[in-house]
Amino acid sequence: MDVLGMSIAVGVLTGLALFLATAILLLQDVPAGYPIGPHLNVLSDYLPGYSVSWAGSVAGLLDGFVLGAIAGFVVALLWNLTRYIALASMLIKTAVLAD
Repeated sequence: MDVLGMSIAVGVLTGLALFLATAILLLQDVPAGYPIGPHLNVLSDYLPGYSVSWAGSVAGLLDGFVLGAIAGFVVALLWNLTRYIALASMLIKTAVLAD
């Protein structure tokens, strides 16, 4: 599995998902005094610069990309590692059985 490709793909999807979730909340007609997206607002504790606003949605896009890219990198790395271990064990078994 291509580590760079997986990192970019997961990063883009995560960033866009966070951006779209925030944008959908902002485009809804909310009565005055009613809180907008209290659940998404909790992300501001973990993502620097994020808030339920248009500027915060751009910050969320960037933060989501970075976190998604890190997650994609780790998943691809672990996938490749397990594949290499499985292939190595098969080669060792084949070499032992051939003797």
